[in-house]
Amino acid sequence: MDESPLKGLMDPDTIAVFGASNNDGSVGALVLRNLVSGGYEGGIFPVHPTSETLAGLPCHRTLSEIDTEVDLAVIATPAAQVPGIIRDCGEAGIRNAIVLSPGFGEGESADAGKRYEDDLRETAKRAGVRFMGPNCVGLVRPWAKMNASFLRVATPKGRLALISQSGALCSAISDWAGPHHLGFSALASLGNSTDIDFGEMLQYLASDPHTDAILLYVEGVRNAPGFISALRYAARLKPVIVLKSGRHAGSAEASHTHTGALIGSDAVFDAVMERTGAVRAMTFGQLFAAAEILSSTKKATGNRLAIIANGGGAGVLAADRAADLSVDLARIAPETRAAMAGALPAYAAQGNPVDILGDAGPEAFAAAVKATYADPDTDGLLVMLTPQAMTDPTAVAQAVVDALPKRRTKPVLACWMGEAVVAEGRRVLSSNGVADFISPERAVEAFSYLARHHRNRKLALENLRPMSPENAPDLEGARMIIEAALAEDREMLTDIESKALLKAFRIPINLTVECETPAEAIVAAQTVGYPVAMKILSPDVTHKSDVGGVRVGIGDPTEVKRAFRDITERLRRMRPDARIKGVTVEAVSTIEAARELVIGASRDPVFGPTILFGAGGTAVEVLNDSAVALPPLNAVLAERLIDKTRVARLLEAFRDMPAADRRGVVNVLRRVSAMVSELPEIVELDINPLLAGPNGVMAVDARVRVARPPAMDGQYDHMAIHPYPRHLVEVDHLSDGTPLVIRPIRPEDAKSEQDFVKALSKESRMFRFMGVLNELSPEMLVQFTQIDYRREMALVAMAEIDGREVQCGVARYVINPDNRSAEFAIVVGDQVKKQGIGTRLMKALFRAARDHDLSVIEGTVLRNNAPMLELMRDLGFSVRGDPEDRDIVIVERRL
Repeated sequence: MDESPLKGLMDPDTIAVFGASNNDGSVGALVLRNLVSGGYEGGIFPVHPTSETLAGLPCHRTLSEIDTEVDLAVIATPAAQVPGIIRDCGEAGIRNAIVLSPGFGEGESADAGKRYEDDLRETAKRAGVRFMGPNCVGLVRPWAKMNASFLRVATPKGRLALISQSGALCSAISDWAGPHHLGFSALASLGNSTDIDFGEMLQYLASDPHTDAILLYVEGVRNAPGFISALRYAARLKPVIVLKSGRHAGSAEASHTHTGALIGSDAVFDAVMERTGAVRAMTFGQLFAAAEILSSTKKATGNRLAIIANGGGAGVLAADRAADLSVDLARIAPETRAAMAGALPAYAAQGNPVDILGDAGPEAFAAAVKATYADPDTDGLLVMLTPQAMTDPTAVAQAVVDALPKRRTKPVLACWMGEAVVAEGRRVLSSNGVADFISPERAVEAFSYLARHHRNRKLALENLRPMSPENAPDLEGARMIIEAALAEDREMLTDIESKALLKAFRIPINLTVECETPAEAIVAAQTVGYPVAMKILSPDVTHKSDVGGVRVGIGDPTEVKRAFRDITERLRRMRPDARIKGVTVEAVSTIEAARELVIGASRDPVFGPTILFGAGGTAVEVLNDSAVALPPLNAVLAERLIDKTRVARLLEAFRDMPAADRRGVVNVLRRVSAMVSELPEIVELDINPLLAGPNGVMAVDARVRVARPPAMDGQYDHMAIHPYPRHLVEVDHLSDGTPLVIRPIRPEDAKSEQDFVKALSKESRMFRFMGVLNELSPEMLVQFTQIDYRREMALVAMAEIDGREVQCGVARYVINPDNRSAEFAIVVGDQVKKQGIGTRLMKALFRAARDHDLSVIEGTVLRNNAPMLELMRDLGFSVRGDPEDRDIVIVERRL
């Protein structure tokens, strides 16, 4: 209900400028000149202690002299003066600022700058001022004629938004946009991102009616949860393309486990992109290509590209790049071939690419374009021209434009190869909304961004099957194991502790016994049953096979005694400093036709816990077959993680090997995900090997490193993506004894949510959705069940009816942009009304809202919904009429 706190920054009615002067080359003077010359129609108030006028506008010596409310302050003064100005802004009621000034921790004077930055941050917090920067080039909103930047080139108006940490990139794109007929709805330079970061800017632009697509240039992420949350939200609504620098910046620190060595920050960033649905560009040129296609086309409806070229070589280059990017070449329908036949030479190749030959004129191009565009089996069209002796690039360009419908439903791209001869043709294309590229590769890459966005949206609409009943983990026992190790000032759990931790999360393990002497080892072997495996037991050895500390297939007491001596003496020779506590004796795995896998977890310094899956065994680093995902994982996400590896094919049946228990592997991935979600003490975890065969899975070896987490405010602050909030699950009974569970909704609840809405009476659906609705659309179903627990909450009431769990109510809220209040909705099934379910759901919703540190919860109710208004009054809500709609009542309650 509340407007965004960034409203005054993004769409101000009045602007005060600090740091403007008569020095035309100064940053402040450039900003003021850009605001004035750009035609900004709001109030502009230069603030200067001595000048009377600047840029033809009267100056004000202080903010107090301005006799109107100011929405935004633009500050271009020396760094030392900025905190004081921010303090004055707060006292004057200015809630938003752009700090252009450098000198806040970047560059050579880092120590002094850091002090300024800390002072700025704290001052702004106390003053209640949100600011962009410092060390940025500013903000441009071309549709509002607002250029609050010191860019030297005006940014054209359009429907693309750019958010960048690099001012230089903003400058380059602004300069490049005009000649390429590109336009922007917003161009925001975040600079140091000391306060306003990607998350808040994405959140605003995702709902901005002037923005159809968003480009991001990322150098670093300060607030990973906010970044991911906003990126997920934005990517569901519009295409988001991300370019991240520093892909090969330095190696990770040496790690205690295989997993820590394998997970690199760039692989993790790829996992972030996949999880959010955003599309990643790898180069600056690719980002430009994305900008060009998105400026002319909002979306594609599939992955099938048709290519038309007047030269075989150019078409093949485009086809090769399409194969690299998994872009499908469309199958040209017989009807399309027939439509083209009359205008093309008999020996033209009408496959895909369509080679219309070098002497093709405007008529041939037009016929091919018109027919291929109309083909229902094509999702996009790339038209390519190589300038040959008989070719008129400009006339062909106009013919292509004329052959296309006025309102296009598919992306059309062009590649007029060359430079001088094709320049005018390119201008004709781009000025008529056909994105033009200088090379076949760039054109195909641009189409791939639209196709991948479409694929991501389809994947997001995939509904999960209902969850099977599963044993809850023994969280208390797991925490006791870790706490015991930390109390002894140990960071590595022993083999026994590691496997006990896995067992607490219901991961199958083989029985392991620690033995200090050969006699104890013989007894242990007799207990677990021959044959056994024996491994060195030392807190100083992580990878036991590296020191010859593993023996397998031991079949009798004599071999046990010999193996004990050999293993311990070998370690004494190789590592005289290592502490030897004995050996472990383990039952040999009973997994048949076993495949060796690795499943692990590691802690990324930016995005927190990550999950790894791949080929395991002693050659795990040599094989280098692994993939990374961000927890929490559900079954679908775990399946996708497996499919990204080559070893996934080994899980299938081949030759005389039966298929392995893939579902068992998925379950282990989900349980490891739950483990790192619930236990912030886990720094690294390594299950290697995890054996998988037709008769199940088993963790044969495990290593876990732990550390005390820093003091945090919330239970899941270590997670970039908020996991399922188990602590909100409540078990109760209805008055007739029917078991009732109130719990947060899960993606796996899609079917029960759809069935619940369908079962509501027409009146109940009207009251809940304030309109006619028979069932939830796929998009609504995803929105309602695949929620972001950091920004919203939905609680379902599940009753046990006729032996099965049935949804009988749901209450939800979405946090408002002010992060202090939320808008809620609730509906209870018609068959269970008047049993107190609504009251219980609302009280549970209050508790969840307090977990989010919310102070107010509010909603709208139809005036004729008397039972709901009665419930609201009983729960302490205030009730008032909506001044804009007499049929609506606004209800509000402080928490």
